[in-house]
Amino acid sequence: MLVLHARRAHSAVLRPSVVALVLLLLALLVTLVVNGPVNVQESDWNALTPPADWARVRDRWQIAHAVRTVAIVLALGFLGVAVPDRPVPVSSGHGGAGT
Repeated sequence: MLVLHARRAHSAVLRPSVVALVLLLLALLVTLVVNGPVNVQESDWNALTPPADWARVRDRWQIAHAVRTVAIVLALGFLGVAVPDRPVPVSSGHGGAGT
């Protein structure tokens, strides 16, 4: 929504919004391509007799997890930059808590 709004308004927040969107899509792609399938594969493993390549599979999952975590944290940072400072509307005193 932010990307669409920024594009229509020709706003300066368009670039960081698009970067955040791309990073979130990257995180989703890594989850669907690497982490999800590894989780499904590991659900059939026996803890007492893991497969011979368990360490390779674990390392692949860990790297993918690190990539998506970095992507999500960076996306949050770009969204923080993209959300423009707007004045908070002052309550008129009608309704709400404490009135």
